[in-house]
Amino acid sequence: MTSQTVWQALVLPPWRFLASWWPWRSLVFVTTSAVMAPALVAVLAITILLLPIWAILVGWLDRRRLRLLGLPLLASGHVRVPPGERQNWLGVRLTEPATWRELVSLIAGLVFGAVSLGALFGQAMTLILIVGVSVVSRQREGTVNLFADLTVRLGPENWWHPLLLLIVAPPTFAYVNGLLAALHGGCLRWLLAPRIAEIDERVARLTRSRAALVAANEAERRRIERDLHDGVQQELVAIAARLGILELELQHGDDAARMAALEAAQQQTERALDSLRSTVRGIHPAVLSDHGVAAALTELASRSAMPLRIEDRGFPRLSPAREAAAYFFVAEALTNAAKHTSASGVRVTLAADDERAYVIASDTGHGGVDLDRGTGLRGLRERADALDGELAIDSPVGGPTRLTLSFPLADAAPQPSESDRRAVVASAPERMVTADAHPAR
Repeated sequence: MTSQTVWQALVLPPWRFLASWWPWRSLVFVTTSAVMAPALVAVLAITILLLPIWAILVGWLDRRRLRLLGLPLLASGHVRVPPGERQNWLGVRLTEPATWRELVSLIAGLVFGAVSLGALFGQAMTLILIVGVSVVSRQREGTVNLFADLTVRLGPENWWHPLLLLIVAPPTFAYVNGLLAALHGGCLRWLLAPRIAEIDERVARLTRSRAALVAANEAERRRIERDLHDGVQQELVAIAARLGILELELQHGDDAARMAALEAAQQQTERALDSLRSTVRGIHPAVLSDHGVAAALTELASRSAMPLRIEDRGFPRLSPAREAAAYFFVAEALTNAAKHTSASGVRVTLAADDERAYVIASDTGHGGVDLDRGTGLRGLRERADALDGELAIDSPVGGPTRLTLSFPLADAAPQPSESDRRAVVASAPERMVTADAHPAR
């Protein structure tokens, strides 16, 4: 049987336990506990008011140290604080039972750390004494007091007798360290593991998030249905009427009337095509799939009534779902600025670092953006959360408003060549596009 945890290893036959990696893994765990204890005591003596924060940090580290003992990585008992509520992070953490369990775990860790430090010191001194007595006895004869009146005389002829203890001492130390690590690990696991109520809260949050996404998708479906009904369908009905008039003119009218009816039918067909393109573009613009976010936003700027200024600082290609989220994030910011603020325009910055890609939309409006008053940004936040992204909102009353959407680059799509980028987006040297140069028709 292969042992998966230190508890299972301790019940193995001694030769199997001592020949495995578990004594060494236990030694590493006990050593880290012994090192952390005095370091934490020194730090806590200076920053005692930050004790809950230290407990959270040490709890994060202890959950990962448990993997040395073969235990799985424990999930955190803390709820996730949305990016827009980071200013309330400490208040949320102080009201969570998980924080106070981590505080108890920190105190227990100090106790186990002190015991670990004493155990390691005793083991080290034992080995030093065994070797030291043997070395001294080889040079000269002397008496060693073992216990009470029990003494033994060692000299050059029997100096090696103490070394026989090295056959017993290391295996004993291995079991002591294994048992100490197992006890400490069991205590940490019991204190740091999330409780049923906390798991239920996470499930509830996930359920609410999924419900919000379903509601957003349903609202989008109704919008598309309304656009098709009120736009394209009406245009197609008008085309049918124009074609009926053209049929009558072909049977009874003169050439001028026939040409006028044909031109009217052609114009109505062009309007229907424009309406259909507008509806399809609102669902998912083709340029977004073909050329990426920068090109799609450039096309959006060309038909926007609100001036839109775009600065591309090397935005990478992302997965289709994330690119769509970035595009509609800017479209929503543009719509909100036009409907609810007196901003003269919107500035969008596309940027990336080694870990994340950022879309930053800012305007000079009066600020005061509230997620509870509308479904647009709230739906975008739910979509960002579902895609491992973050939506941060900085909108103090009086303005300006700054919205930041970011995604990790772990699964970014391959980058297009520089020649493709130049062919797609014709922009100024700083890669800026201003919508007033292309007024909406």
